[in-house]
Amino acid sequence: MCLLAVHAVLLGWMSWSNGLGRTESGHLGASVYFWETNQFDVFHVNPPLTRMVISVPVALCKPNLDFKSYSPRPLDRCEWSLGDDFIAANTRSKIRWCTFWARCSLIPFLLLGGYCGFHFSFELYGYASACLFLTLYCFSPFLLAWGATVCPDATAASMGIIALYFFRRWMLDPTVYQAAAAGITLGLLPLAKLTWVIALVVWPVILAAWRIDQNADSEAVPSKPPVRQLGIVLAFALLVLNCGYAFDRSCQPLGEYRFNSQFLAGQENVSQGEKNVVSGNRFQHTILAKLPIPLPAEFVQGIDTQKWDFDRGQRSYLRGEWSDHGWWYYYLYALAVKEPLGTWCLLLMSMLLTLFGRGFNMRFRHDLTVLAPGLLILVFVSSQAGFSVNSRYVILALPFLYLWVSKVAIVFAMRPFSVKHGALAVAVFASLAWSVTSSLLVYPHSLSYFNELVGGPKQGGRRLLGSNFDWGQDVWYFKAWLDDHPDVSKRTPAPYGY
Repeated sequence: MCLLAVHAVLLGWMSWSNGLGRTESGHLGASVYFWETNQFDVFHVNPPLTRMVISVPVALCKPNLDFKSYSPRPLDRCEWSLGDDFIAANTRSKIRWCTFWARCSLIPFLLLGGYCGFHFSFELYGYASACLFLTLYCFSPFLLAWGATVCPDATAASMGIIALYFFRRWMLDPTVYQAAAAGITLGLLPLAKLTWVIALVVWPVILAAWRIDQNADSEAVPSKPPVRQLGIVLAFALLVLNCGYAFDRSCQPLGEYRFNSQFLAGQENVSQGEKNVVSGNRFQHTILAKLPIPLPAEFVQGIDTQKWDFDRGQRSYLRGEWSDHGWWYYYLYALAVKEPLGTWCLLLMSMLLTLFGRGFNMRFRHDLTVLAPGLLILVFVSSQAGFSVNSRYVILALPFLYLWVSKVAIVFAMRPFSVKHGALAVAVFASLAWSVTSSLLVYPHSLSYFNELVGGPKQGGRRLLGSNFDWGQDVWYFKAWLDDHPDVSKRTPAPYGY
């Protein structure tokens, strides 16, 4: 697992050398608030798992705390002001050490995701494919950039491949113990990222397709996963999810919630401004009002707040155009320009070989298991077009893409090894080398990575802005440059937070 060791080193150096981003400040502020209060009402659009983890090393650094900006109103989004207060209350050195150790505490999740993904690919396609998957995973600009932050996106992406790995193991060996393991890992997903709530639906769909495909399979196959064991999987998932919130108002009746989004509140709140929003509940006077929701209350409120954010929209930028709403194709475009072209070549080969190549087309159930989560994540985030600002939302889909792409390496194990196979093997190796080299040429500035299709990072600002290009990650390099140029005016504006 030398690749995982390299991945850890790359993430560790970026964790130290990269400055604190705007989003990270909110997570740090929310994490110290959680450590002191054990409350989940700050930054509830992001579930608490990563905050719980990073709060430990941050607390051990003994920073100064300041919660004067706390507000109980969900729409105030006080995590940002708490983050500002946290920065103002501590020295630069303290902030840097807190940020570094907080980032490092999340690296094991990415390593475990790579480990499970390696074995996943090995079981499906063989050793060469497993190595190809792990190479794409470890040198991905997306995973490097956001894996070296305290934001939950890369962590949630790695946990997605872990959960699917254990779910497939249960489908192959449907025992109660395997069902429990699948349920526990499934329950951790929505604790890492709110978007992963769709996994509670996607996993049963995968099971249904698996059973249907087994009915049509003439080969000897393992026992069908019994539907009743799916109840064990979902029960453990809900138990873990509620445990993550310490069962805070779990199973609260639907009618007792106060919602702000148009869909759940049943009224238009977008034009009234944050301070004048009137909460409501479209279910309050219906037969569903007394229905207990088997989820923590703050988790449900987080879904509502996130939906309200999309309702009101936000200024978005794409290819030189500003808009007060997003674009459905934003994430597809972001992937097109921020994933290495070598990876796209491998994807194209994987598609063609699946359709026309002998020995590359797997059983329907295997392809569906790998592809369904990633494709549904992409469709889901693309459908939320209230704003298009952060391409990191699509990171959840990347490990599944790499897993499916890795099937092209089956060619290295084919016998007899013909001239055609040799040419394909050269193309696969060249594409992989191109992908890795393109990523490393930009490292450690991986957040600003853009591929050669748009002219690289120098032209990136013409395509995407904000967290896709410059999010304060170069502040320490900027500080070093200022120290080396004492003649530069001290009034030169510094990036956020410093």
